[in-house]
Amino acid sequence: MLVSILITVAAAVCGAFIAKKIGIPIPFMIGGMLGVAIFNIFTGMAVLPPNTKTFTQAASGMFIGLSLSRSDLKHLKDLLQPAAILVVCFLMFTTVVGYIMHTVAGFDAATSWLICVPGGVVDISLMAYDLDADPAIVSFIQSFRLFSVYLIFPGLISFVSKHVKETDLVEPLDMSDAGSFESILDKIVPDNRVIRHIVTYAVGLCGAFAGKKLGLPAGALSCSMIIVCIYNMTSHRAMFDRKYKKAVQVIAGGLIGLSMSMDTVRRLPTIVLPAFILIGSYVLVNFLIAWLMTKTRKIDYISAMFAASPGGASEFALIASEIGGESPKIAVLQIVRLLSVYTLSRSL
Repeated sequence: MLVSILITVAAAVCGAFIAKKIGIPIPFMIGGMLGVAIFNIFTGMAVLPPNTKTFTQAASGMFIGLSLSRSDLKHLKDLLQPAAILVVCFLMFTTVVGYIMHTVAGFDAATSWLICVPGGVVDISLMAYDLDADPAIVSFIQSFRLFSVYLIFPGLISFVSKHVKETDLVEPLDMSDAGSFESILDKIVPDNRVIRHIVTYAVGLCGAFAGKKLGLPAGALSCSMIIVCIYNMTSHRAMFDRKYKKAVQVIAGGLIGLSMSMDTVRRLPTIVLPAFILIGSYVLVNFLIAWLMTKTRKIDYISAMFAASPGGASEFALIASEIGGESPKIAVLQIVRLLSVYTLSRSL
């Protein structure tokens, strides 16, 4: 077990550095994903420790929470319109593309609908049992969807970001906080870099496990983000160097790579057409939803593309911090999307 974990981590690190060397966008996440995927496809031995996802989401939420300021909270109401557009458009997308899958691929209605739902692979696959859908097909196409999204969308958004005129962008939120204060936390936590790092991550980790325990959609990420944000706003001790984000990206990519196996490769011919229809539809609807969201003048185009990407909130918030876009807005909108997805799915 320990040997397999070490080799899996080594595969993720090697993939990340090779991706960095050849210039792949978001090399640490994409490279880590491909490194683990290749290792798992050929050996089936890829494995990471239990709760790795929770620890990674805690770190992602922590980075987002540290980027939030008091002024950001005043602007959260500005995301109501973009969030409404996001939810309604994805509901329409799922309905339309699900019908196409039912017609073209011959899947039953429940299976056709679930393979189009932009949620977590495990969560959506488990819903298949409750809705009498085909769990194998749902799990397989959802895994392929998630893998393809992380392979395609970062490069696509990176390309678009280089061609967006600055005049088309919305002004970023004011990230500064006026005034100074000293809280009780400043007196309790020593002003030592190592201790501040440890305490900040410990705060985020507590939030992540609380969110996971509560069973909330993206609970580990959202609760980690909220509790670190509160800690950051009530003290001057919150700290975590951004250089560690690369390590988080490598592990996050490795987690995604675990979803690919030799069985995935063997079954590719049977789902090539529906899978390509699904991915192609996601790309087209991403451009459309992002364009509609920018019409509210509350979010810039690149942030809107990230928010409308059918991947994980933590992963895309991390990617956005590298390419561009406002991670807090993206994280909030991604969480709203997940909440609506799970609420609507369970109400069927």
